[in-house]
Amino acid sequence: MKRGDGMTHYTPRLLLVEDDPQDAFLVGRYLSDLPYGGQVSQVDSLHNARAQLEQSTDIACVMVDLKLADGSGATLIEWMLSDDVLREIPIIVFSGDRSTHPELDTFANVACLIQKPASAEGYEALAKALRPIVESALARAVYAAP
Repeated sequence: MKRGDGMTHYTPRLLLVEDDPQDAFLVGRYLSDLPYGGQVSQVDSLHNARAQLEQSTDIACVMVDLKLADGSGATLIEWMLSDDVLREIPIIVFSGDRSTHPELDTFANVACLIQKPASAEGYEALAKALRPIVESALARAVYAAP
């Protein structure tokens, strides 16, 4: 999105860390048409999520599954908390079961904990519930961009 000076182009992204292709597709489908030109980018592993977060300055929000093929999404959240810049990025925990991670309720960077829907129709309701959080994160990123 062009900012007020007309010189800068900045497109904020929601980074979706999800290794189930169907879940990733449904989140992307129902969280399309985001404001500020916002886009959903998906990675399928902790390794790829870390690489994106280390290399990109346009990630405004992270949505992470707790159970990934290469480890726990909680590890990513803790890693982000240890970095002065990444700790400011809001995180949406998106999981079928978070019972093994009660500490997530105390993490300062976790904006929302949400259960994966049991059906495709549930993703539309999920997107409606998450949209204010995502839009707020995108707006914050756009107005803070250099």
